[in-house]
Amino acid sequence: MNIQSIVITNCIGFAMLAVLFISSHLVRQRHGVSDKLFTLMMSLTAGSCAVEALGFFIDGRSFRGCEELSILTNSYLYAANMTVSFVWCIYVDLRLYQDESRIKKYYPFIGIPAFLAILTLVPNAWLRFLFYIDENNLYRRAPIGYTFYVITLGYLIFSTFLTLRYTHKYGKIHFFPIGMFLTPIFAGITIQMLVYGISIAWTSAALGLVGIHMSLQNELSYIDSLTKLYNRNYLDHVIRIIKRNSANLGGLMIDLDFFKTINDDFGHSVGDEALVDTAKLIKRATPSKSVTIRFAGDEFIVLMFIESEQEILDTIENIRKELELFNSKKERVYELSFSIGYSILSDGSSVDSFLNKMDENMYVEKRQKHTRTAEKSFIQKNLKKILKNA
Repeated sequence: MNIQSIVITNCIGFAMLAVLFISSHLVRQRHGVSDKLFTLMMSLTAGSCAVEALGFFIDGRSFRGCEELSILTNSYLYAANMTVSFVWCIYVDLRLYQDESRIKKYYPFIGIPAFLAILTLVPNAWLRFLFYIDENNLYRRAPIGYTFYVITLGYLIFSTFLTLRYTHKYGKIHFFPIGMFLTPIFAGITIQMLVYGISIAWTSAALGLVGIHMSLQNELSYIDSLTKLYNRNYLDHVIRIIKRNSANLGGLMIDLDFFKTINDDFGHSVGDEALVDTAKLIKRATPSKSVTIRFAGDEFIVLMFIESEQEILDTIENIRKELELFNSKKERVYELSFSIGYSILSDGSSVDSFLNKMDENMYVEKRQKHTRTAEKSFIQKNLKKILKNA
């Protein structure tokens, strides 16, 4: 066992996480549940890098309290190992579904194996059935101790299953490549489980967290902070992909009618609320594998690969139904109204013409609405004058 290399490896892992913590503190709000979970994983992993280095350093040494300290350090590592893998599952679920109610519903049960395993560390301090310290003060793992590795790997596999299931149902996940975290983790745990004396598992976890953090930072440049939809920068990214894809692409341009009136009558905070409601409504009404983008202030674009024009017409109809349902509930001080135009990008047509046609068709409907509204307003004003003079 090369103590020097083990200490250096874990120090590298600790240093990576220290830099990551500072970076995440500077660029992330860290108020959301997923952000707090990510910080918890960073903290536990950084602590494990330090504790594991200490554990290997005291292994085989003889001084007062050495055995107790060795039991304590290894108990921490077992508990952290289990906790990080379980928290990772929750984190993946939140990143995918963004639904805290799912966590409250399912994860108290999913966490039972982790909870029970961690509880066994208390009697193990005396009974030594998971691991023990021999007469030479060397750490030894008992056969039942491998249960911790099995449960840990089980949680990591479960997170993979979650991701595959989500991808199958909703399409490709952008900017959250869990393989960047899982690949070094699986490699590190497997090697450390099979070969005692090699310490790379926690440094591998640190490397995985750095990879996930980098991917999420890329995502920030493509996400609209208000609506949480993709922004116009992402549209440019998608268009580059479209140019390499021969499939037909349908596009909707959706404009929120009379948005200025909402801002003028109720204030900009209510206007922001209307934009968020619009984003949620569009997401509910459009196909799961479509991409919704906030194109401008009150304009949205939906892109979807289609086989026929009818698919895009059905999507427009779904949006109209959701819009009618939203307004019928009268939960807001405003009602929403959309002007929608569509176009299809097929072989031989350019991206510019695709976007322009979509925009032109949307403005046809918008001009009709504003003309009707202006006429209605004119009639109402003149009717009031007539009644006043009568």
